[in-house]
Amino acid sequence: MRYLRRNGDPKGIDKNFPTSGEKGVCEGWAVIVSNLGTILSKAYFTAMKHLAIVLARLCILPLLVLSTYSWSAPMAATTDPSDAPGAVLSNDQAAELATLMCGQISNVSTMLSIIKIESSKDVPAPPPKEPFLIDDVYDALVQLGPYSLPCLTDALTDTRWMPDPRSEPLLGSPLVGDVAYMILGDKGVSDVLPELAHKNPNEMIMGDSYIWASTGNHRQQLQDAVRAWIAAHPDCCGEPPTVRTTAPSLMKFQMSDTELVRTRRHFRKLRPGMNPEAVLSILGKPDAIDRTSDPEQSEANLLGLCAANRNENVAYIYFVERWADEIGRRDPLRDRYAIVYFSAEGKLTRVFSNVSAITPLFPASETEWLKLAWGHEK
Repeated sequence: MRYLRRNGDPKGIDKNFPTSGEKGVCEGWAVIVSNLGTILSKAYFTAMKHLAIVLARLCILPLLVLSTYSWSAPMAATTDPSDAPGAVLSNDQAAELATLMCGQISNVSTMLSIIKIESSKDVPAPPPKEPFLIDDVYDALVQLGPYSLPCLTDALTDTRWMPDPRSEPLLGSPLVGDVAYMILGDKGVSDVLPELAHKNPNEMIMGDSYIWASTGNHRQQLQDAVRAWIAAHPDCCGEPPTVRTTAPSLMKFQMSDTELVRTRRHFRKLRPGMNPEAVLSILGKPDAIDRTSDPEQSEANLLGLCAANRNENVAYIYFVERWADEIGRRDPLRDRYAIVYFSAEGKLTRVFSNVSAITPLFPASETEWLKLAWGHEK
């Protein structure tokens, strides 16, 4: 499904290395930033990461190639296998989280085409460590394995508008259903769209999929075809999810029931367009703040590597339950939290939540989003 995120004629593209037309600037740097720690000292890595995150968010860093790395095929953003033991989500927990995340596909803000690089055999492997998140919603849906297949398939007919989450927005404006299809592809579901559209996969380009899906009952046809493929491939899409196969596994914090009720009541007072000061007066001090203007605070990794695409420059995180040591390596399957995002216009644009008691927020229309993010309409 790479054509869903790529523009132009696919003929002649080197499949072993991303071209400038295939890889966005932010995307190329995102994977390098997340893996530099394997070959750099901690002090040097920290300094470089601060610089890299600022440049990546501004989307001005040129695409780099490191000779000690080789690019691999698309994978889940946070795939990082190790032999360390991990706790397993129960069936009910996994199903509940999948439903919650599918309801927030509109909150997906970063989707990368190629997101894993393999180190040279000459470089020793680092000790097991939790990976950095790429996107809270996307990472959770991919890591949830078979549990998120039903709700993602249900979402294929969802025609609601959402901001474009692709790291290199080019042709078309993907709707919620289109993004659900991309995620299914990253989970391992075969691309059935070319056959439905009666086209050679090598001839499909980005605009084709959106045009085809917008016609007649094509979305329903796509949903039926995906369901049939999944039924014929019951072992598709990974094992039942585990909560990060790396240490630590000890709970750091958990809200009491009374505190959660109070927090829920406070979050219900939030409205799109509020300024940061008003939100702080309601919610109180966050557990961490991420600002594009402050590299020290970027350790929290809340805004994402291409926040500039949405003009988001400030984010607050509030934990309900915390397991991870580093907030930037928070676990979307185990940690429970809400993130409040603000645009450079000083307005609340959206709220992410993987806590069932806290309702997420996101723009309902392109007009509303443009006003919140950029201060104007089309």
